[in-house]
Amino acid sequence: MARVGKKHSTDFYELRCISCGRTVREKESSTRCPSCRAPLDVHYDLGYIRSRLNRYSLRNSPAKALKYLDFYPLRNLDLVVSMNEGGTPLYRCTRLSERLGFRDLYIKNEGANPTGVFKDRGSLVELTKAKELGAKAVCVASTGNMAASVAAYASVAGLLCYVLVPEGTAIGKLAQALSYGARLLQVRGTYNDAARLTEEMSVRHGFYLAGDYAFRVEGQKSQAYEIIEQLDWRPPAAVIVPMGCGTNMAAVWKGFKEFYELGLIDRLPRMIGVQADGCAPILTAFQTGAERPTPVEKPFTVCTAVAAGDPVDGLKALAALRESGGCGVILSDAEILDAQQQLAHLESVFVEPAGAIPIAALGSLLTTGRIRPDEVVVCVATGNGLKDPKAAMRVLPSPATIEPSMAEVDKFLKLRLYEIRAAGARDGARSLFEKAPSRPRVVQTVRAELGVKLTAEYAKRVTALVTDFVEKGKRITKADLQYIVESVLKALSEPAPILQVEDFQITTSLKRKASAKVWFIFDGERAQAEGVGVGPVDAVVNALKSAAESRGKLFFDLVDFQVEINSPGTDASVETTIIMKDAKNDRVVATGTSPDIIVASVNAFVEGYNMLWSRQKS
Repeated sequence: MARVGKKHSTDFYELRCISCGRTVREKESSTRCPSCRAPLDVHYDLGYIRSRLNRYSLRNSPAKALKYLDFYPLRNLDLVVSMNEGGTPLYRCTRLSERLGFRDLYIKNEGANPTGVFKDRGSLVELTKAKELGAKAVCVASTGNMAASVAAYASVAGLLCYVLVPEGTAIGKLAQALSYGARLLQVRGTYNDAARLTEEMSVRHGFYLAGDYAFRVEGQKSQAYEIIEQLDWRPPAAVIVPMGCGTNMAAVWKGFKEFYELGLIDRLPRMIGVQADGCAPILTAFQTGAERPTPVEKPFTVCTAVAAGDPVDGLKALAALRESGGCGVILSDAEILDAQQQLAHLESVFVEPAGAIPIAALGSLLTTGRIRPDEVVVCVATGNGLKDPKAAMRVLPSPATIEPSMAEVDKFLKLRLYEIRAAGARDGARSLFEKAPSRPRVVQTVRAELGVKLTAEYAKRVTALVTDFVEKGKRITKADLQYIVESVLKALSEPAPILQVEDFQITTSLKRKASAKVWFIFDGERAQAEGVGVGPVDAVVNALKSAAESRGKLFFDLVDFQVEINSPGTDASVETTIIMKDAKNDRVVATGTSPDIIVASVNAFVEGYNMLWSRQKS
C-alpha cells in the first residue's frame, strides 16, 4: 500500500449524472444516478489541477499510474491502495507493421499490470475510494478480469471481497480471484445477471460496490497519459480499444481530453472501438445511429472478457466514438483468434482474445481508408494471454508425443506436424466430404488443404477415420480433417497393437446403470467382455478394462479422462484424452478422435493400453 502523506482540497471535483445532469454526493452513490439510474461522471476544477501541476515532474519522472495522483478524485492520499500498476510498455510493432502496411504501429501492453490486465489502474482509484468511504467489504460482478483485480487490491487494502461471475468464466481468472482471498459465486446466467445481483447485494448488506463505474474510469484514463508520454508527448492519430462495458473506451478518451484541455497536447486522436460479433451492442448502435445500445440477451464469443450484453458505460463509449470522429469494427471469433496468433508470432506479445480484437481490425481499417498507412496508430491490448490459455489452444497444435528416439524426432520434422493445426484454423468450417471418399482423394485433399503428404499406412488410417465420420451422418469440415490427420500422425510409429476392438454394444436407461458388451481381439484371439458404469462411456471403458486385465495381466489405473468438442470450424470432431498409469508408475497420455464420444473414448483407451503394453514388454 502506497502512503503518500498529503490531502487534496475537498472541492476540486464532483460527481454528475451524464443524462439528467444531477450533482450527486459520493456517499449517496458513486455508481448510478439516484434519480434516473444513468451512469455518473467525475467533473474536475481543471483550473485547480493546473495551478498545482508539477510540469517538470510530469515530463521527466517515469510513467506510472501513481504519478498522476493529481488527476484522480482522491481526498486522502494517506489511504492510497497501490500495487505499482501502470508504466506498461508501448511496443513499436516492426514486423506486424511490415506485414499489414503500416509505418508507425504500436501496442500498449496492459497485460504487464500486476494482475495481468488494465483493470488494475481502475482498482487503484476504486479501492482507495472504498477506504476513504469507510468500507469494510467490497463486492463486484465480473467476467473474470475485474474479479482478479479487485480481489487483489481488496487483499492489499485489508477488505473482504465478494465476487460474482457468470458460470464458465475462464479458470485462470477464477484461480487468481480465489487465490487473492475472494469469496466467489458463479451465476448460472450472463454478466448482466451477475451485475444485477451484485448491486442488490451491495444495498442489502452495505458492501462497497466496485465495477465499471465513475471512479474506475478515473484510474483507467492513465493509459492515455502514458501513451502520450511514451510517444514523446505527441498524441497518436488513432487509438483502437476493445469494448465490453464501454468503460475503458470512455476512460482512455477522457484521459486524452484532459491533457488537451490542460494544454499538454495540441490535438486529439480518433477513437476506434472494436467488438466481437457475438456481443456488439455498442457498435451496433453506433453503426445504426441509435442513441443507446440495444442489449444482447445472450452474448456468445470467445472474447469472454468483453461479453457484456447490456454495457454499463455504453452511452459514454458512444459519446467517445462520436466526439472523436472515430469509428468501429465488429470481428468474428475466428478473425480474433488468428490475430492473437499473429501478434504472438510476429511481436512475441501474448494477449487474451479480447486484447487481440484491435489487431484483427487493422486490415479492414486500412483497406477502407479509416486509417492511413502513414498515421501513428496505437492498439490497446487489454490483458495477458495466460488469463485464458484454453482459447489460444483452439487454433494451436496439440503437441505430438513420441518415444525417446531420434528417429521419431526426424519423423516429426519430416511430417511437419507443427503446421497442421494452423492450416486447419484457416477457413476451418468449409465442408470437404459428405460421402465416404476414396483413399486417393483423401491423400490429395490432405496434401492440398494441410500441406501433408501421407504415406500409404497413414493414408489408410486417415481414410478409415473419415469413413467412420461420414457413415455416422457427419460431414467432414477442414477443421475436422485437421484433427483426424493430427490424431493419426501423432502416434508416428507404433508397434503392432496387442488390443483391438471390433465392436461394442451399450444398454442404458434413465434410472439404471449403463451396461456394455465389447467384442475385441487380444494378441490375435477373439473374445468378448462386459462391464457396467454410471453412464455409457463409463460402462464401455469398464468393459475394456476388464477385458485387458483378464487377458493381458497388465494392471493399471485411469488417472484422468477429458472430453473436448473441437472448434472452431468443427461440427463433428470429439477428442478424448485418457491418462493411464501401470503398477510400475509408467504413465501414458492417449487420445481418440471421432464424431461419437463413446467411439473416441474407446479409441483413446485402446491406444493408451497398447502403449503401456509395448512399454512394459520393452
